[in-house]
Amino acid sequence: MTLQQNNTEFEEFASDVARCLTSNNKYLSPKYLYDKVGSQLFEQICLQPEYYLTRTEASLLNKYAPVISKLVGSNIKIIELGSGSSSKTAILLSYLSSQKKRIYYFPIDISSSILIESERKLKSQFPNASIIGIRSDYDTGIDRAAAECMVIGNNNKNISYTKLVLFLGSSIGNFELIEAQSLLRSLREKLHTNDLLLIGFDLQKDESVLSAAYNDNAGMTAKFNLNLLARINRELGGNFDLGKFEHCAFYNLERHRIEMHLISKADQQLYIGALGKTFALRRGESIHTENSYKYSLSQIAALAEDCGFTVEKNFTDEKRWFDLALFSPS
Repeated sequence: MTLQQNNTEFEEFASDVARCLTSNNKYLSPKYLYDKVGSQLFEQICLQPEYYLTRTEASLLNKYAPVISKLVGSNIKIIELGSGSSSKTAILLSYLSSQKKRIYYFPIDISSSILIESERKLKSQFPNASIIGIRSDYDTGIDRAAAECMVIGNNNKNISYTKLVLFLGSSIGNFELIEAQSLLRSLREKLHTNDLLLIGFDLQKDESVLSAAYNDNAGMTAKFNLNLLARINRELGGNFDLGKFEHCAFYNLERHRIEMHLISKADQQLYIGALGKTFALRRGESIHTENSYKYSLSQIAALAEDCGFTVEKNFTDEKRWFDLALFSPS
């Protein structure tokens, strides 16, 4: 990461924190949850018995890897948005490698530490695959990956590649509908008719199941959420007392989404050294940190159509708790 990139990220974070703390409806983008510590905590969340999402998605990848493999052909360029540890993608890579396919894999993640570690592991595990990590947000990352793919295509003009874009972990649920549409339309512009997009959607289900998943007994999701305040302390010189905040996650039935908040337990004054400012927070006031929308299969089909895609396959589990939706450009 260059010094200029570092400064830009610092300034963006500081600006967003300032805007959040001066707003009546305090909100911070969930992308800020995933610093090094946050990414490690999220990996622990995925191991909790209440958090069905990762296990269910992994089981679907195990079950349907042969079907996906047939559809993508012999030469594949895989681009993954928000790759994290790439543990689920490794399931797919393992099957594709066993089929002697030529693979390029471009994991994109905003956490440089987790990207470096996952890249190291994958290169050891899949020595015949070309793995090129991209430390970036989604928008810039997909542009850089598309440019890399173009270079590969120009250098191998006699070889036909299929691009497979992965957006796993139900991360699409963190986006408002208009934001999800914008991202998918942007992806559509970078895909050819024979390319594919595989997206993980968490499906609508009983509220008790959803509530338990985001309020695990071990308190890992609470630590993950509170780490956002610790990050402000570490990077921006904040004086947040984490003991004066409470993790709150609940299902908003009307909007079909889990909401995560940090609730102030007291009236407090918060100083941010990097901003040189003090901000007031009232008892009971919330900092809204994440939404996680839950979809129906009909909503997934409508989203695909709106963004220039067709749903080729819905890979769902027996309980219909999760869907791996395979989109093709219309």
